[in-house]
Amino acid sequence: MFFSERVLLGIVWGSCFISIWFIPKEKRAVASFVFLITQSLTWIAGLIVVEFNWIEYPVRELAKASSTSFSFEYFILPLLTVFFVLYYPDNKKLIRKIIHFATFSSALTLIEVLVEKFTLLITYHSWTWYWTWLSVPALFYLVMCIYRWFFKIKGIFSI
Repeated sequence: MFFSERVLLGIVWGSCFISIWFIPKEKRAVASFVFLITQSLTWIAGLIVVEFNWIEYPVRELAKASSTSFSFEYFILPLLTVFFVLYYPDNKKLIRKIIHFATFSSALTLIEVLVEKFTLLITYHSWTWYWTWLSVPALFYLVMCIYRWFFKIKGIFSI
């Protein structure tokens, strides 16, 4: 019964490891920083969401250690945030930046909804897709502000 979920997690982990090779060498310090900052933020947010019983992860790694999804909170979302920040269109028009936010957020939300519907990896209780769609760009923005502040990039709070 849980075999398909474990296979899906294996495929996702493999895809994530392969995607690391697409991080340019000159951007690895930035990528590492963004990855670690995202992990620290999603660790707290993930625990809050699970402890308030908004989301449940019936099939997960490290089931005895934590009720959160190790894959999502500590690997998938931080890696996605790395690519969001690295390929953010800083010098483009506002509409291009909004499309960047919307594309990343919508893609992640769509995948999460499909995973919730067809697998036992995620079960929504009082959480809905629009909370994901709103919280992910907020996380992206917060991480981007911290990244800009840390690396002393002008326009810390600008979109």
